[in-house]
Amino acid sequence: MAIDQNVNVNNADQTSAVIENELSAYRAISTAAVFALIFGILSILSFASLYFLAFSLLAVVFGFKAEKTIQKYPDMFTGRKIAQTGFGLGLIFGLTAFTIVNVQNLLRANSAKNFAREMEGVIQNGTLEEVIWYMQPPSNRGTMTPAEMIQKMQGKGGNPQMFEMQYNNVKAIKAALAYPGAKIHFVSIERHGDFDLAMYAAALYEIHNPQAKNAEEREFFALASLKAVRTDKGKYEWWVEDLKFPYQPNTYVAPVKPVDDGHGHGAGDGHDH
Repeated sequence: MAIDQNVNVNNADQTSAVIENELSAYRAISTAAVFALIFGILSILSFASLYFLAFSLLAVVFGFKAEKTIQKYPDMFTGRKIAQTGFGLGLIFGLTAFTIVNVQNLLRANSAKNFAREMEGVIQNGTLEEVIWYMQPPSNRGTMTPAEMIQKMQGKGGNPQMFEMQYNNVKAIKAALAYPGAKIHFVSIERHGDFDLAMYAAALYEIHNPQAKNAEEREFFALASLKAVRTDKGKYEWWVEDLKFPYQPNTYVAPVKPVDDGHGHGAGDGHDH
């Protein structure tokens, strides 16, 4: 019997030692590491909008925090690979989305500038009909000449009064340029961006009329509200949606997307008038 008791005591001691070793070997997964992974996955939304770059930033912050905590308390916490994965996803998705958006912005701005400079020549040297022709979407310009388009607008089914009101600013600009030595030149793109399926840009022009009697009448500003669509080949096709004249620089308001009323209809047309 004594021998059996000694054996039981030894077995109990060994079992207790194993349990203690297992308890001491247990490490909790770092909460920060879990959050880093969650935010890292969510950071893929950065490709839809740069507002979601906040997820990328949080993934990097929590990943870094988890890494430091695990290094400091290696016997208490684990999850280093989880933290590194979240950190990496946040960094990769965030930087990639940021780069793509900035490249697209640069390409859009350069394309708008090129069209604005082209319009400078049209407004300065072209006829009224040619200026109005450039104020039509490319799909319409490709089927009619400027003269045919004006004839259609003023012909059967057209509204002469509406036509006069719609293009009154165009006529005013052309009238200002009719003075000897009067010039118009493109200054800059005030703003540009995306609007639904189209792109927009605001092109600022300055009109010089050195023959004006009053000094305040020698310089005017005009603004061309531009819109564009992208072709299958990625090319921007622009047109002038509206001409504001006279215009006060830096007062352009970007178009706002209409609020859906729940039935697929917006509360407004989304244009800045």
